[in-house]
Amino acid sequence: MSEKDAMYTYPSMTKTLGDFKLHVEEGGFTNCEIIVLLGENGTGKSTLVTLLAGKQKPDEKSTEIPELSISVKPQSISPKFEGTVQELLSEKLGDVSFLSLYYNILDFP
Repeated sequence: MSEKDAMYTYPSMTKTLGDFKLHVEEGGFTNCEIIVLLGENGTGKSTLVTLLAGKQKPDEKSTEIPELSISVKPQSISPKFEGTVQELLSEKLGDVSFLSLYYNILDFP
């Protein structure tokens, strides 16, 4: 591991949410790793990430979680613009119909 690499560790912990109980074994990762969590709904992926990010506390109140900065992508996207892509680009960029790139990117009906 180079000097730029940092190792992050987390303790074993448990989180209970209703009938669901997540058991996490202690572990770690480095800042040069990209970690992807895949799995069926309800298997604890989001719960694990929120525990590591300090957004939720484990059942064991005495468990100390190191401060980690974690990027979380939303599970669903709520668009702020209700129109089409063409309408959004026109609103943001003005009249771009003269750009040939515009026609190459968008598929007009």
